[in-house]
Amino acid sequence: PHLAVDMSYEEYKTNQDPVLEACLNFSASNFVTDPMQYMTDLYEAGENEKLFTEAQRMINDPMYKFFNFEAELNRTGYKVLNSGQSETAIAIFGFITQLFPQSANAWDSLAEGYMVSGDQEKAKELYNMAISMDPNGPVGRNAKEMLQRIERGN
Repeated sequence: PHLAVDMSYEEYKTNQDPVLEACLNFSASNFVTDPMQYMTDLYEAGENEKLFTEAQRMINDPMYKFFNFEAELNRTGYKVLNSGQSETAIAIFGFITQLFPQSANAWDSLAEGYMVSGDQEKAKELYNMAISMDPNGPVGRNAKEMLQRIERGN
């Protein structure tokens, strides 16, 4: 799905098709059908300022409500981290925290990037931030476990 269109029960009941109508009337010239590829291309071209402004624009545009930017960027960060490129992963996770500063998961992921890179002090600081944002939730619990691992030296 490239266009996010809601359908009400009334439209369903009366056999109206707002999706078809939206498609037929669509004319946005700056609509990006593959946001991740677009952001990847901007990153690879070194256009970091444009990357940030475009990511913010798309995140705030209701036409992209079908796309989970935080989850997709986070998935990309972990792919990079798991391939041994911790500095690039840290940059991606840091980018996510700029876009989603209230996300405990974003801070938890950034902490993991620092932990993997060997910066345990920075990792602890960021895990504590994640805990403060989600003290009793799953992210907070994970961050507490990771802090215990750091303390044990695992």
